[in-house]
Amino acid sequence: MNSDIGYLIGAIGTFFAILDPFGNLPFFIAYTRNLNQSIRKRTALTLSAFIFFAMAFFLFTGQAVLNFFGISIPAFQIAGGIILFGVGLSMMSGTHTITMNQIIGDTEAEGLISNKESVLPKIIIPLGIPLYVGPGSIAAAVLFGSKAPSSIAFIGGLLVILSIVLIITILNMSSDFLVRLLGSQGIEILVRLMGLILAAIAVQLTLEGITGAIVHTIIPAMNGL
Repeated sequence: MNSDIGYLIGAIGTFFAILDPFGNLPFFIAYTRNLNQSIRKRTALTLSAFIFFAMAFFLFTGQAVLNFFGISIPAFQIAGGIILFGVGLSMMSGTHTITMNQIIGDTEAEGLISNKESVLPKIIIPLGIPLYVGPGSIAAAVLFGSKAPSSIAFIGGLLVILSIVLIITILNMSSDFLVRLLGSQGIEILVRLMGLILAAIAVQLTLEGITGAIVHTIIPAMNGL
């Protein structure tokens, strides 16, 4: 019983810190700034559903999935870092805003609904992967999925993820208020600032991936020679 409680307390702290509902909110605002209010809310719901099912998937399957594809956590970190760095550069340079305007154009709300399939893939990556569901969150899901002391604790871990995703949903769906508060110029500044931070996160992810590859792959291989 005590082990179950300790497991759940650790899951709450770890998943909340890694999924970071408040810290990732500015990225959602910056990346969906040109979407119609209705489509922004639909996007928030779709993104949350993706986050939950992806995290549940890795919680259930654990390391087996990564082993099946022959992907290591360091490799995933490096790939995620490359993706995020490219997005960060586009946000800083303003090309992200131009791209999103080209996707959406001047279409009214009804037109945006029909174009949802064109918008969502550009939201799932990079917001879904690797910002929310990145190497850190995948590693945490794998760890807690394999370390659950009982089936009750495992279900509790799944409920923890669901609760945090609900917080993410509420915050992202309430982003319209912040958009109105900041205005177009304020959002543009936020886009460029978040691009800089995103690029820094990307560099950190890449460095951690390279370090992990050296420690867990290259050094053991050299010792085996």
